[in-house]
Amino acid sequence: MLADFPITVLYAQVVVHTEDRAAYGLLWTDDHVSQGFAWSPGYVRFGVPDHDGSVLVGVEMGEGDNFRSEALWAVQVPFSVKGPVQIGTLFDTQSVNVPEGSYNLIYQGLVGTDDYSYILRLSFSQSDAPQFRILKKGGEITTDIVLRRDADPAQ
Repeated sequence: MLADFPITVLYAQVVVHTEDRAAYGLLWTDDHVSQGFAWSPGYVRFGVPDHDGSVLVGVEMGEGDNFRSEALWAVQVPFSVKGPVQIGTLFDTQSVNVPEGSYNLIYQGLVGTDDYSYILRLSFSQSDAPQFRILKKGGEITTDIVLRRDADPAQ
């Protein structure tokens, strides 16, 4: 495990971005909500279904799709790392040292505990050809296919 920490979710989303990218918002469309993420190079926001509050985030290195069968939902996006990665909310992130490389970043939601509404797992799996995929519908993810690969920055 690279990191394991609690966060308070704001605006029903978790952000992952490279440290060299300034924190900013991404404009979500209905397609983004249906697929569970809004993405641009070096920056991704993952949806947390109808939730603002405490969750536990786990960050790990993985192999293959690293998808857990008990996940409530799961998606995969390409992610390139060239230094520390910031993970958290728009206003509160943790720096996590992920080795440089090209990855499939898998985001999955698991059943929470008494203290946390959800356990959110972020798995970095090295890949020479990372791709977008919906691994499991659930929560607000209502599509089996990726509807939109890019998102516009919020102004």
